Amino acid sequence: MDGLAFYCRRHAQERHLAARRAREGPPRRRHAVGVDVPAGHKWCPDCSEVKPLDEFPRSARTTTGRYSYCKPCHGVRGQASLDKVGGSRTYHLKRRYGITAVEADAMLAAQGGLCAICRVAPAAHVDHDHATNAVRELLCFNCNGGLGQFRDDPAVLLAAVDYLEKHAVGPGAGEQPPAAGCTTTPRLGSERRDRRGPRPGRRRTDRPAPGQAAEHRSGPHGPAEEAHG
Repeated sequence: MDGLAFYCRRHAQERHLAARRAREGPPRRRHAVGVDVPAGHKWCPDCSEVKPLDEFPRSARTTTGRYSYCKPCHGVRGQASLDKVGGSRTYHLKRRYGITAVEADAMLAAQGGLCAICRVAPAAHVDHDHATNAVRELLCFNCNGGLGQFRDDPAVLLAAVDYLEKHAVGPGAGEQPPAAGCTTTPRLGSERRDRRGPRPGRRRTDRPAPGQAAEHRSGPHGPAEEAHG
């Protein structure tokens, strides 16, 4: 044996590429070859069609500002990628919380479909520890948001409990007596009018209107007679 291959370099390369094409098919092209692409248009490698640029999704990562594939082909590719990881729901759950949709459904069934805190509202949100990213349980919208507002701090939550218990008195207990002249119920409508008398600059209802002032002073038959003492 001379330690050399049976074929020369050129023929060995040709045979290698031929065997590869037979296994994988022709290579996918990202750029049109022998296709006339007018200005404002783009060629899609999947459907091999030339389409206007607005039929390609926008992208800030490419020089053209558009994705390589048209919108229909881009959607097909995106759905295929999601299917590989178990669907859109699993993709987002896995990306944010590290669990699959099957695991989330198992947690929901174990909780009876209800929030782990209030046990009343439907559990619709995955609660996790923001320090360790460990998933805790499923909560409703209000309870999940409440923990976030209290910064997941048990001390603050206990202080809130003490505050509520401090002010959780019975009816009438701890209420301040109404001030003098005040009513216990709010006045509505005409009852809200000021009872302290007519305000300056306002016409009272028992005074004549401006057009009737002269007739009121003079009477129907002439000027009113002055009273003599």
